Amino acid sequence: MQKKPKKIAVIGLGTFGSSLANELIIQNAEVIAIDIKQELVNNISSLVNNAICFDCTNEKQLKGYIGNIDLAIVAIGEDFGNTVIITKILKDLGVTVYSRASNDREEKILNAVGADKVYRPEHEQGITEARAITYSGVKEYVRLRSGMDLIVTEPEKTMIGKMIRQLDIRRTYGINIAFFGKMKENGNYDYRIPNPEDVLNEGDLLWLIGSNQDIRRYRER
Repeated sequence: MQKKPKKIAVIGLGTFGSSLANELIIQNAEVIAIDIKQELVNNISSLVNNAICFDCTNEKQLKGYIGNIDLAIVAIGEDFGNTVIITKILKDLGVTVYSRASNDREEKILNAVGADKVYRPEHEQGITEARAITYSGVKEYVRLRSGMDLIVTEPEKTMIGKMIRQLDIRRTYGINIAFFGKMKENGNYDYRIPNPEDVLNEGDLLWLIGSNQDIRRYRER
């Protein structure tokens, strides 16, 4: 039996909110997109299940529109006061709420009024970009949950010609090789779960996953 898609309200349709709503649709969620600006509502109306223009600080209207939703995401970026008000109204209505903050102070306030999760998109993006820049030789960097990082990198010169089991990366650095890209003669890659007997050559790719401290220690060794 196919699982029923989640019903999610996205409040605030700026760059963050609209991209979030669009991705939720791709992930088979049922999305109600809401903003006080008609232009932003119009821009996304053809992509989501329902797009509505109204002021979400109006408790009576908000209660009438959201209906029986599984989650509300308050993605407003311009008016933090409205974010707090809307978050509190939704929590009083018994709704699970994820809200957007721009700094530590805003995050503390949203936690205080009951937000179930707080987004810090600018903060997260800044960290991601900084690490991507400072991790030399890293082709891709992804910040995961709970202090974990994933990097895609070529083997260091000292690794070339060695088997994966000889590197002992897990014991030495606490890092796992999650995936392995073996470069073929035509320049394409054969992607697979690593085998301890795989020999590393120049141009191969390693997906390394571990805590951000261990990844940093590995990069700075």
